[in-house]
Amino acid sequence: MIYTQLPKSYKYDIIAEAIYAREIEHFHYDFDRRNFEILNVSLPDGAYKIDVESRIADTLMQMEKVENIYSALMSQIDDQEAYEEAVIAATKIREEAKNEVHTSAK
Repeated sequence: MIYTQLPKSYKYDIIAEAIYAREIEHFHYDFDRRNFEILNVSLPDGAYKIDVESRIADTLMQMEKVENIYSALMSQIDDQEAYEEAVIAATKIREEAKNEVHTSAK
């Protein structure tokens, strides 16, 4: 298909946001993993420890999925300059939205 209405920057806008979302997702999984591992050290053997160990394994699996998606997104970047411009634009939009929330909360 030849896109007649989408600007050329659209691809990179979407990739920039998707990569940002995967970074947030991975951060939170990693944060949870660390908490589970710290908790697991102090737990006695039993059902709760088994549950926490299962959560660690599940979290590691989710992190691997996120890493694979992240790699696939990165592989679609064939114009580094366009991607960097999209990251700058997306960051600016997020900062403006964050400032707007903080301003309206006062």
